[in-house]
Amino acid sequence: MGTPASPAVAVVSVSRRRAGGRHGTLLARGLASMAVAISAPHALQAQQVERSTSIVSSDVASQISAFSYREGPESELLMTGTTLAPAGRGEIEVEYQDGRAAVKAKVDRLPEPKSLGPYTVYVLWAVAPDGRATNLGVIDTGSRDHGKLKTSYSGSEFALIVNAEPHFAVSVPSTAVVLFNLAKKVKGVETKVRSLAERADYRGLRKIAIDAKTAPADLVGARYALSIAAVSGAEQYAAGEYSTAQDKLQAAETAQASDKRAERKTAPLLAREATQAAEGARRAALRGKAEADASASRAAAAAAAAQEAAAAERARAQEIAAEATRVDLRNRLDRVLPTRETARGLVSELGGVQFDSGTAWLTPTARESLARFAGVVASYPALNYDIEGHTDAVGRATSNRELSLRRAIAVRDFLIEQGIAASTIDVAGFGSSLPIADNASSAGRARNRRVEIVVSGGPLAR
Repeated sequence: MGTPASPAVAVVSVSRRRAGGRHGTLLARGLASMAVAISAPHALQAQQVERSTSIVSSDVASQISAFSYREGPESELLMTGTTLAPAGRGEIEVEYQDGRAAVKAKVDRLPEPKSLGPYTVYVLWAVAPDGRATNLGVIDTGSRDHGKLKTSYSGSEFALIVNAEPHFAVSVPSTAVVLFNLAKKVKGVETKVRSLAERADYRGLRKIAIDAKTAPADLVGARYALSIAAVSGAEQYAAGEYSTAQDKLQAAETAQASDKRAERKTAPLLAREATQAAEGARRAALRGKAEADASASRAAAAAAAAQEAAAAERARAQEIAAEATRVDLRNRLDRVLPTRETARGLVSELGGVQFDSGTAWLTPTARESLARFAGVVASYPALNYDIEGHTDAVGRATSNRELSLRRAIAVRDFLIEQGIAASTIDVAGFGSSLPIADNASSAGRARNRRVEIVVSGGPLAR
C-alpha cells in the first residue's frame, strides 16, 4: 500500500472552463451512466478493499503503460480520459534525478469529483510494477475543471493515474479512475502494469451533499474519512485514535457553523486535521484487527495443539493400559498352560499326554488345565479363540488330520461347557503338517502332539 502525500504537497487552484461541443456531449453521457450507481441504496460498508484487481476497470483497460525513466532527460506524457471523464485530458513532465522523479502534472476538462460519487478531490497516483500505488497529492480543481500539481516520487519505474477520491489522505486508490498516462516523448523503457495491489470500492459510502457555506468539500472529506474509519473497525481496534478524529471533526464542524468569520477561517485546517486523524485511525484499526486475528489464530492453533497433545496422551495411556492388560493376561495364562506371544496373538499350548492314546478323550489333567484356562479368560468376553490340533508324523496323514481335528473339537466343546461363547471359537486340524520339533525322536514326536489355542481380539487387538 502506498503512503499518502504529506500535507506540505502544494495544491493549486485555477479557473474553470466548461467543456463544450462533442466532448461536452460525451461527458454528459458518462455522468448519466454514473447516476444509476449513485442513486442505488447504500450498502452497509463504506469501503470495500479489493486486492490484485484491474488497474482501471473492465470498460477501460485491463493494463496501462508504465515507464522506466533514465537518469537526467525530461520525459513528456499525455493523460487521457476514461468513460467517467471522456473529455478529460492532461500533460505530465517527469525528470528522474538522484533516485527521485520530479513530476509536473496539468489536467483539464474534468467534471467536479462530487458528480462521480462520494468524492471531494482528485488524487494523482504513481503505480509501481508490482501494483502498489502511492498518493502523490491532490489536484484541486475546486469548482473549476482543471488544475496543476508539482510533486515527486521515489522510484524510476511507474505509471500515473488520476482518481476521484473521498478525501485527500487516502492510501488506496478508488475505482473511479478518470485519467491514465500515455507516452508522448519518453526517455526510458515502456512496460505494463496489469493490476493494482489494492483498490477501494466506495459504492457503499453514503454520499454527502457539498455546499460552499455549510458543508464545503474539505469538511465533507473529513466526514467521509471518519465513516471509512468506522466501518474499518476503528471504534473497536483503534478507539483512542478514532475518538481523537471525532473530536477534531467536531471542532471543524463547530468552526464552520460559527457566526464569527475568524473561527470559520480555521475550519479548513481543522477539517484537514480531522481527515488525517481519521485516516490514521483507519490504518491503526487495520493493524489492530490483523493483530487480533493473528492472536485469535495463535490461540486457536494453541488450543488445537493442546487438544492434539491431550488426544495423543489419551492414546498413549490407552496403549500403556492395553499393554499392561496384555502382559497380565499372558502371565496368567502362562501359569495355566505354556503361553507364548506371536503376531497372531497369545498361543497357549496343551501339549504332552493330554489325550488317551489314539483318541480325542481329554485326560483329567487336560480337563483341569483347560478349566483353569477358562477361568482366566472369562474376565475378557471380547476375546476370540482359534483351536488348532496337531499330531506327530507316525501313521497316515489322513488319519492324523482327522485325529487332530477331533482333539481340537474336544477342547472346544469343553471350553463351551466352561462358559466360553461358541461364537468366539473356531477349530482346525493340521495333522502332522506343522511340526515344532523333530519327529525322528520320541521327545520330538511328543512335542508335536499338541493342541494350540490362539487367543486374539479384545485387549490383545493392536
